[in-house]
Amino acid sequence: MSEVVFKDHVIYDLESYPNIFSYCGVNSDGTELKVFEISDRKNETKELLQELRRLVVEKKSLVGFNNVGFDYNLIHYIIDEAKKAKSKGVELKLSARKLYNQTEKIINSYRGDGFGMKVKEEEMIIPQIDLYLINHFDNKAKSTSLKTLEVNMRSENVEDLPFAVGTKLNDEEKDILLQYNKHDVLQTLKFYNHCVDMIKLRYDLTEKYGFNCLNLNDSKIGGKFFMSKIEKENPNAFYVRDEHGRRKMRQTPRDKIVIKDCLFPYVKFSTPEFKALKAWFEKQVISETNGVFSDIEEHLLYDLANYCEMVVKKVKFKNKPNESEVAEFMKLHPKGWVEEIELKAMEVVKDENGLPVKEEYVCEKTGKVKTRNVKVPKKSYYGCYRIAETLNVVYGGIRIDYGVGGLHAAIQGHHQSTEDEVIMSYDVASMYPNIAISNNVYPEHLGRSFCKSYEDFYHERKKFAKGTSENLAIKLGLNATYGNSNNKYSPFYDPKYTMSITINGQLTLSMLMEKTVQKFGARIICCNTDGYEFIVKRSKFEEVEELVRKWEKYVGLQMELAIYDHMYLRDVNNYIGIFDNGEIKHKGQYVYEGLGWHQNHSALVIPKAVEHEVLGKGTVEDFIKNHKDPYDFLLSTKVPRSSRLVLVSECGLDIDLQNICRYYPSTTKGKLVKIMPPLEEGDEERRLGIMTDWDVKVCNNMKDFTWEINYDYYISEALKLLEPFGIKREFN
Repeated sequence: MSEVVFKDHVIYDLESYPNIFSYCGVNSDGTELKVFEISDRKNETKELLQELRRLVVEKKSLVGFNNVGFDYNLIHYIIDEAKKAKSKGVELKLSARKLYNQTEKIINSYRGDGFGMKVKEEEMIIPQIDLYLINHFDNKAKSTSLKTLEVNMRSENVEDLPFAVGTKLNDEEKDILLQYNKHDVLQTLKFYNHCVDMIKLRYDLTEKYGFNCLNLNDSKIGGKFFMSKIEKENPNAFYVRDEHGRRKMRQTPRDKIVIKDCLFPYVKFSTPEFKALKAWFEKQVISETNGVFSDIEEHLLYDLANYCEMVVKKVKFKNKPNESEVAEFMKLHPKGWVEEIELKAMEVVKDENGLPVKEEYVCEKTGKVKTRNVKVPKKSYYGCYRIAETLNVVYGGIRIDYGVGGLHAAIQGHHQSTEDEVIMSYDVASMYPNIAISNNVYPEHLGRSFCKSYEDFYHERKKFAKGTSENLAIKLGLNATYGNSNNKYSPFYDPKYTMSITINGQLTLSMLMEKTVQKFGARIICCNTDGYEFIVKRSKFEEVEELVRKWEKYVGLQMELAIYDHMYLRDVNNYIGIFDNGEIKHKGQYVYEGLGWHQNHSALVIPKAVEHEVLGKGTVEDFIKNHKDPYDFLLSTKVPRSSRLVLVSECGLDIDLQNICRYYPSTTKGKLVKIMPPLEEGDEERRLGIMTDWDVKVCNNMKDFTWEINYDYYISEALKLLEPFGIKREFN
């Protein structure tokens, strides 16, 4: 148990079924685990109310997982019912059924982005801290359940809900449910200990700056913090009152954005490739910011079509197209063409009346003349045209992709510094905030004063040491501004601001890349949003540095330099980099430390083995076979409540498993299968194998772990990760 920081926190969880309701709570130090049951065999309503009163009197806070959305609604309902009973002078009578009915109301209020039934923060009788919210698990991209956290926290025992919601339980099942309730609370406590620093930051900010951010994610904290700073100078910056006195959010929505109006005047290029890219941007008028830089047809690329990679798209005609059909296709796709493809299959030739054309032939067996249908190979007809799947330009031997999220490129393989050459890596410091500051870019409804506030905000951060609550809050605020500028529900919303920042960010970095290649013959090997890596002669190092300093003054940004000894690149989002000081950077599938809680933590022995080999410490085979941490071999899968997960035994029997399952490839026999409901009534259930090529052993409880591991799986997967680096060998 880690050192207890908040002694006034109680971690809790509820379970609600038609004939049993339970509350379980434990102190943040793991002491005083309490369980209260309201069921058809026991009614501890009085004891539960006493506990809730104690929490209020002692000014305790309840900590849970999705408790603001769900659990506290029930707690508040219980307290409210107690108040009503007291006002009437009667004893509160609660039943499991009554509480379950309220549970159903809460669940049925779910609308895809959370529960509609929520108690306002200012109305909460017992303060709540929601680990689900502060970790931003309510974001679809980061959505994570407590069960997934149990896997990722390497819990000894991973337990899923033992009974379907709405089931009426017998006494034995009730006891199982109570044990499960305790388990969930202890697992929430375990996760809570991982979140203590996040909670402390939120308390510090709430105390210092006067707004409650205990249940806000980082982005919301950042936005709210910056807003509070601006509102001190301009109280009506973000909200105004309408004629009815209702608060109305200020925004700048756009029917269209003329990209030429967004471009900074100093963005200039000297090569035809980048000139064509800039010219393309200057022609664009957009009404939507999503997907605007993808699937661009050749004729809409203009001169850029000469310098970018494209793929061919094909549209099949039902029959051979006539002249008018071809003309219609060419009208839609001016640079398209029609292809006639001969198939192996044969078809009968027909005359103008639709009758089969006959031909005479001599039978080889009889020598007699016979007739038969004339057949020719079937033909398919396709309308073809080229598109750029992403906006891109090929320059210096590398394809650079552009998009709303930034530019990206990578040359797969193992790149290394040598006696003559060096891998230089440059990143723009706080790229998006500094673009806005240096170029006076602002959401239109906030006016020019935004720029001054934003710049002051940026410089204020430097006053506070890294790691302090103030430094972190300002960092969050700076980053949140750009992100929220493309959020239709934010008072920072102005998509022109978004496009001005992202497009110019990509183009200014492209200016530097162009000059690096032009002047010094550099070979770009990777670029990603705010930086790039390239190989250049060591003799040119100082000249490159001088060029970067000039670029910094020209565009008003600052670069941070790092040197790589090695870069093992699969793609821009998956690589291992080894710096000249020996530090190692992992990304994507090569990461095994510092993974987000929402990310997949499966089979971490694989990236560890890959790193072992690229560092020259031995082979992946030797590392995997000698590795002794059982958790590093575990994988997990999860199926929705509408489906079942089974283990098919060696004799073919289906053994039901919990919906989230931890397992590992094993020398024992057993196949994981997901069973889905039929698509239509009367159809059979659908079966989908998981890891069909491998037998597995289930290991939800580590007591079930044995070293009957099929090492071949891990070795084969590790070899796949090594292959992009040019390390290839046969797997035996």
